[in-house]
Amino acid sequence: MGMRIKAVTYDLWNTLVHNRNYGEFRLPALKKTLSDFGYSFDYPAVENAYLGGFRFSGRVIRAENHRHVETAEIVGEVLRLLEVKDESVLNELVPMYENSFLCAPPELKEGVFEALDYTKRYRVGLVSVTGVSPGRLVRRVLKEYGIIDYFEVLSFSDEVKWVKPNVKLYHAATEALKAAPEDSVHVGDSMKGDIVGAKRAGMRAIWVKTKEQPHVDGYEPDGVITSLLELPEALRSLE
Repeated sequence: MGMRIKAVTYDLWNTLVHNRNYGEFRLPALKKTLSDFGYSFDYPAVENAYLGGFRFSGRVIRAENHRHVETAEIVGEVLRLLEVKDESVLNELVPMYENSFLCAPPELKEGVFEALDYTKRYRVGLVSVTGVSPGRLVRRVLKEYGIIDYFEVLSFSDEVKWVKPNVKLYHAATEALKAAPEDSVHVGDSMKGDIVGAKRAGMRAIWVKTKEQPHVDGYEPDGVITSLLELPEALRSLE
């Protein structure tokens, strides 16, 4: 007999929606914006700087206990690499980076509505690392998809200011849901982010296994599924 479940939290990317690379929108827009401001760079230079911005973000996240890196910091690094010091360019690029999310919102994965309908019996939250696709825009898309009302709490990294696996992102959700971590289950696809983060936060975790990932010693999922359609049975097995 397992412990009672009071709350369920979901990951977003590659759990509820398919992963999406927005470089196809941001890169051309970055080059055009630079050109509009009178800067001439060849495409490889822009691409290298663009990727350098995200490499910088990764370094900061690792060095600073997984704090959220703001879009302005990432764009600032891109411009530093290109030796562009005009702040008006930065002010133009930050919303461009973020609004690219709306150019082609990610598609819902199979079983989303079935899983969310089942977990209505619990308190339900979302725990998401937003990157440069901020929570305010994700909310718009979730509303358009007709699933935002399933969630009592939305814990976005750009609002909480921490990214997975930092436990603060998870505790922001469980505290708002008024559920103890030990009475909560997190559902996500990333072994290092979702499983490690949730277990460190004192939660149980169900791994949505979409690809092989190395296990992290000491952090075993409490259930493994390959589709959200399998989630109801996985949750029942924990109670």
